[in-house]
Amino acid sequence: MMTTAKTNPSLFVSTSNDKPKLLTISFASDPSASLGAQLLSHDKGLVEDMFNPAYASILRLVDGETIAKKSGVAIGDAIVAVNGEGFRRLAPEYDESQLEHITAAVNGISLHNNNNNNNNENSGNDDEDAKKQKNRVVSENKNNESYNLLLTKIKSIKKAADPKQPLLLSLERYGWDSKVNAWRRFLIARNGDVAAATKMMTAHTTWKHKTFPIDISDQNVQNVIQSKSVCEIDVPKNDLPPTVYVNFAKLQELDSHEGVVKAFIICTETLLARASDPRFPLTCQFIDLSNVRIASGFRVDILKQVYGAFEPNYPETLSKMVMYPVSKMVVSFFRTVHIYICI
Repeated sequence: MMTTAKTNPSLFVSTSNDKPKLLTISFASDPSASLGAQLLSHDKGLVEDMFNPAYASILRLVDGETIAKKSGVAIGDAIVAVNGEGFRRLAPEYDESQLEHITAAVNGISLHNNNNNNNNENSGNDDEDAKKQKNRVVSENKNNESYNLLLTKIKSIKKAADPKQPLLLSLERYGWDSKVNAWRRFLIARNGDVAAATKMMTAHTTWKHKTFPIDISDQNVQNVIQSKSVCEIDVPKNDLPPTVYVNFAKLQELDSHEGVVKAFIICTETLLARASDPRFPLTCQFIDLSNVRIASGFRVDILKQVYGAFEPNYPETLSKMVMYPVSKMVVSFFRTVHIYICI
């Protein structure tokens, strides 16, 4: 499903941005229950965690009907506060009022703030104090010291098993192309060079502002979509990421190729948004060269335009590219432009 602007359905917006979504987990239904998730520490001084706002995030979910699954927790969710007390690495960039709350009620328990009817003249100050406490940044100490403080806080509340003060975890969910998750990919693409990775990610941000939203109603984009020359295909292997299909013969038949790059971006963004782990978004690409004749003119410029947009803006997201059938001339071209081929 395409992600379109709410005010204009014909505009395709990027499937990921830097705004997190908010999630609150309550243990009121079972104060002694375990979360049902394995945590990942971001308190090891790693460069790849430079933009991570939390000291702990969800690494994986365990099997069974757990609190985490009932609450809608997902891999990558960052734990930023415990019972209203912040355990952040970085201060929030957005006010909570600007963000979407995706909290799911657990066993019918409402997790919304019920203080709306409180008319106490000091309630405004109390709310402000609570906000500051929730947004508290914990200074980094020795490796894993802040992470261990977070775990100690969680364990102490669970051990008390006070039904009036059940464990409440505040989490933030960041998209696959937020800098929280994308930074690692840009860092790998530049072999760990922080300055080069920063330059690459900054250029990507600029490109993103210029590229989106994409007008889906544009006739050039519609021609590509309707011809199915760029689309998704089902691959009968469950362990493979979703696959972008490119029918090169159909692309070459189009009167105009102005919509090709935009259609490719739309398809790629849509599939990357399905990643179960936002830190590792992946797609495969199948380039169908059936009925393509080199003698009649191989439109190299089309592929150069597509990969001119893909490679610098979606680094480390290509799991596998398959081209079929291929000639020696085609293989030679792709090796020239440094694109990996699986034949």
